[in-house]
Amino acid sequence: MSKSICRALWQAACSLGVMWACASAMAAAANCTAEGGEVSVHCGNTPSATFDDLGRLWVAFVQGQHVYVSHSADLGRTYSPPVKVNIEPEEAEHNGENRPKILVIDEESEHAATVLVSWTLKTSARFTGEIRFSRSTDGGRSFALPRTINDDELFAGHRFESMYLTESGHLYLSWIDKRDLESSSARGEDYVGAAVYYAVSHDGGASFSANYPVAAHSCECCRIAVAPRGNENIAILWRQIFGADVRDHAIAELTPAGKVLGLNRATYDEWHIDACPHHGPAMVQAANADDYHLSWFSNGDAHQGIYYASYSFADRQARHVYRVDGAAGAGHPHLALRDGVLHLVWKGFDGQSSHIRLIRSFDAGASWSEPETLLSTNEASDYPLLVQSPDGLFLSWHGEEHGYVLQAIPRQSRALPDIEE
Repeated sequence: MSKSICRALWQAACSLGVMWACASAMAAAANCTAEGGEVSVHCGNTPSATFDDLGRLWVAFVQGQHVYVSHSADLGRTYSPPVKVNIEPEEAEHNGENRPKILVIDEESEHAATVLVSWTLKTSARFTGEIRFSRSTDGGRSFALPRTINDDELFAGHRFESMYLTESGHLYLSWIDKRDLESSSARGEDYVGAAVYYAVSHDGGASFSANYPVAAHSCECCRIAVAPRGNENIAILWRQIFGADVRDHAIAELTPAGKVLGLNRATYDEWHIDACPHHGPAMVQAANADDYHLSWFSNGDAHQGIYYASYSFADRQARHVYRVDGAAGAGHPHLALRDGVLHLVWKGFDGQSSHIRLIRSFDAGASWSEPETLLSTNEASDYPLLVQSPDGLFLSWHGEEHGYVLQAIPRQSRALPDIEE
């Protein structure tokens, strides 16, 4: 597909969302290749976004050797000047599965908001790293000196962090950790994979607990999905190694005190692979507090492609297992539940162009709409994410052709055909 056709498809898709924001993004992206290209959400890498309670969009991204934060009060039409989170240069990881995260603790005014940012510091080319965190207590105008959250002081792998703030105000950081691999190797013992660890802040990121172990033998390089579990606990979903080489998914509930509850296998794909797939899962809580919507990629003996399922902590099993897309090149799904409608986006590739696709379920995952294409490009692009504002649901996405795009997901309500068994 030609670049002009891709551009026309993209503009048509944007017309269904926030057209002027899309046009602004494309114009800004053109400046990124200029000599000494500007620092902006359009020229940076792997942006992550969140909305505050007032509807302001906040974006964290990596450019050069810095993590930056910028915000927009007009849904991405204009942005504030980017602010460096780390004043001293460092190598922040920036690939689709490993990107900076951002959350905002709302106060009564913009200037009093607390902005929370986490990322992975790359410490060598041998998959080592540290979990980094900083916060701003003046509405994003300045950030505190970054700190390292993993407390083992080992030159080892600590990567792929996820960050979540509960209704109770507990701030969780969970990540993939290789400290147990290092200690096992020092004792001359075999150890498969990595592990999952987490830490909790009870004071908005001013301090953190000791590191708590969740599970040994996790996959080494896939993102961790997080969703609320009650007022102060969280549920996490990650790729786990079962037996010698099966890399499917595990799920568990974490508490602020370091207890791990309900640890269980969540998917049964039987993917035998002695390597990391670089494909982490997605998860959101369902209307029933015990149930969770899951989506993931597998190339196992039982399942190949992108899948959806509903998992229940009550009966500890998955239901409504459904293949979303079995085409080669499909991957990296993301989920959001808005006004009772479940949305699932993913990235597809047809050999020439990448396409961001969307399906919806109006009955909690029992049936799904036909796929629709939101955006297309034949240049390098990121994985799709869904973010929610007080007023709507948006696609958050970045590509070399378009820069950073925030596109509204239109609301729909229509009857859908049943899925064939």
